[in-house]
Amino acid sequence: MAATSVGSARTGLRAGGIAAIVFAVLFVVGFLFVSDTPEGDESNLKWLRYYADSDNRRMIIIGAIVLALAAVAFLVFLGVLRERLRGASAGAEWIGTTAFASGLLFVAMLGVATLGTASVSASIEFGDAPVVRDADVLRTFESLGIGALVLFGAAAAGLLIITTSVAAGRSALFPRWLVVAGYIAGVIVLLGGLFFLPLVLFVLWMLVVGIVMLRGSGAAAAG
Repeated sequence: MAATSVGSARTGLRAGGIAAIVFAVLFVVGFLFVSDTPEGDESNLKWLRYYADSDNRRMIIIGAIVLALAAVAFLVFLGVLRERLRGASAGAEWIGTTAFASGLLFVAMLGVATLGTASVSASIEFGDAPVVRDADVLRTFESLGIGALVLFGAAAAGLLIITTSVAAGRSALFPRWLVVAGYIAGVIVLLGGLFFLPLVLFVLWMLVVGIVMLRGSGAAAAG
């Protein structure tokens, strides 16, 4: 029974670690694809020409698909993290619950961002809709998507990092340096959602946590 429990924990850590790393890579690639649009203050003509180009529309759609796959990887990571935090936050289960809820909110905002940035391109490519002739409509959809991610999504991501770090610090779930770094990164991500830098910190945190989980699965196997 003990061997089965250790084996399950090892498998869960490996799956969570791989999922976290996959999310980090896919999120960066997908975001670069969907956000490679003209700046908001550029001319209407430049916006209209951008969306009139079918190659640009296909790139946005591909980016949206990549972000959807990133969301799936994140949910796998979140499921593993929830199980790890369930035991780590004994006596303060609300910490693990808050972390899990924050992760779900982040995925929801990622979905809103993906739909906002890709809906116009998808409607033209798959729905036979005419190319939009109003640049303000294009800017509005873009702003809706990116705004949902960098404001509400970043706030949820910051809360996830902070609550996970609190639980990890109580139970030595993560190395001490990662717990301290999580506190700092979490506050920056939570309060700095109007800028892209906090999301970069979140992706880096996911990458590091994924590596730590993979190393933890190897240590469990050796043990």
